[in-house]
Amino acid sequence: MTTTATGENLMRYYRTGANLTQAEFAAAMGMPFRSYQDIESGKSPVRPIHVAAARWALVELAAKSDLKSGFMPLEIAAVVKEAAR
Repeated sequence: MTTTATGENLMRYYRTGANLTQAEFAAAMGMPFRSYQDIESGKSPVRPIHVAAARWALVELAAKSDLKSGFMPLEIAAVVKEAAR
């Protein structure tokens, strides 16, 4: 199953799926905490670069986690699995 979440809801979906705080996810994405807060609250628009950074952060977190891709959204876990072949 994949998500139908978009925009700030997509960012929240990724973050909560990984069981991270906003500060932790912002750090994993390499962006300032306040900027991430503004995106998730809808004060700033979600740009394609933000979505790409969020997805990459999830991949990096999965590589470091004992859970591997178990906490990732299915559509991202599928990409990781395909890339590992």
